[in-house]
Amino acid sequence: MCFALFSLVISSAQEARSASELYKEAVAADERAEMDKAIALYKQVLALQPGSLLAHSNLGADLASTGRYAEAVTEYQQALKIEPKNRVVRLNLALARYKQGEIQKAGETLAALHKEDSSNKQILYLLADCYLRLGRDSDVIELLIPAYKANPNDEAVQFALGTAYIREGRIQEGQAVIDPVLKNGNTPEANLLMGEVQFAAGDYKTAAATLHKATDLNPNLPGAWSLYGRALLQDNQNDAAKAALERAIQQDPNDFSANLHLGAMLRLGGNTTEASPYLERALRLRPASPEVRLQVGALYVSTDRLNEARKILEKLEKDWPDFVQVHLQLATLYSRLGLKEKSQAQREVVLRLSQKDRETGPKPDR
Repeated sequence: MCFALFSLVISSAQEARSASELYKEAVAADERAEMDKAIALYKQVLALQPGSLLAHSNLGADLASTGRYAEAVTEYQQALKIEPKNRVVRLNLALARYKQGEIQKAGETLAALHKEDSSNKQILYLLADCYLRLGRDSDVIELLIPAYKANPNDEAVQFALGTAYIREGRIQEGQAVIDPVLKNGNTPEANLLMGEVQFAAGDYKTAAATLHKATDLNPNLPGAWSLYGRALLQDNQNDAAKAALERAIQQDPNDFSANLHLGAMLRLGGNTTEASPYLERALRLRPASPEVRLQVGALYVSTDRLNEARKILEKLEKDWPDFVQVHLQLATLYSRLGLKEKSQAQREVVLRLSQKDRETGPKPDR
């Protein structure tokens, strides 16, 4: 019995030493940017020591650096089971989810981190960007006003706060915030913000020209191609709009606005097969959006996925009873299902809705 116990102690010590050595090799591989080797080594470490916080965290970072975000999320979650309050791991988890397109979940983690440390600029900027992507413009304003008052010259804050004001229709407040950016001259950022103002004012032709300048000055400027495509679409330049929206998605596959409007454009043109992945991605990015729910419901109506369409559209009708397009789609859906009385009732709702009632529907998504 004593010999067996002694052997077990020796075996455990060798295992621990082996895991330690493997960990050192993994770190060295990281330093040489040999990511595949480091990933394999960290997995070996975890096979021996599954409770290693550092191994889970470092493995998550390496997986994220190679674009394997879903696997990275799993490793960060395992690390947080070991140390739930670890701020570095929580931030890395938020970043992985952000890059994976899980913007809402990323925002929830970032909001908690910001509450704990409001001075962290990286967290502030990322959270503001999440809110902008989710269409939560009023939350962007509430988040950034304290930072703007503390430092009105912070260009990242100026840009995000000004954009949120403009999208909320608070143009004068937005222009006051972005005025220093506009005074910097003919920069891509200045043209993008001016394009936002012109788009919000309904001057789509001028907005398209301004946004074209922004993309010429910096073809990689986040958000520029998407808004440019929307301005072209509103100006009935459909071919150019399609190309711009495709460019936006090529640059950022998780651009909600580009996915929504390209998908809607394709659906209305009868290209339902091509529209489907864009609209379904937009729905994953912003599941509460009434506009994307309408588009997906309409897509399902036109592709004979009638029960799925009914589930989406009836819930949307409950949430937004004055959303005219929902009633039109439901009228078509019920007719396809052979529910003539329900179809007629929806048509009567459309006729009853006054212009004022229609204006209480959801505002267009950005």
